[in-house]
Amino acid sequence: MPDLMDNPEQLLTVAEVATWLRVEPRYVYRLASSGDLTRTYVGRYVRFSVESVQSYIDAHTIEAKPKTERSVRSRRPGARRPKYLRAVRDGER
Repeated sequence: MPDLMDNPEQLLTVAEVATWLRVEPRYVYRLASSGDLTRTYVGRYVRFSVESVQSYIDAHTIEAKPKTERSVRSRRPGARRPKYLRAVRDGER
């Protein structure tokens, strides 16, 4: 939605925010009631500013970490050598 960023004071409906975030409209209402999205009431209608939605997206964006090389010797932390079974005779432990 690049045209929305031209006017950050524009107010969006619940359906427009849900389309932008690709979620259900009831999830937008849940975000609003939890305080994650700032809402504005126009009469009995709920509206959201473009700036509010963009700040929510920025706050919940996680940057990818670069891959680190793993050791060739152990594939997982705490890997142990295989245990070998020994024959037990009667009376021995």
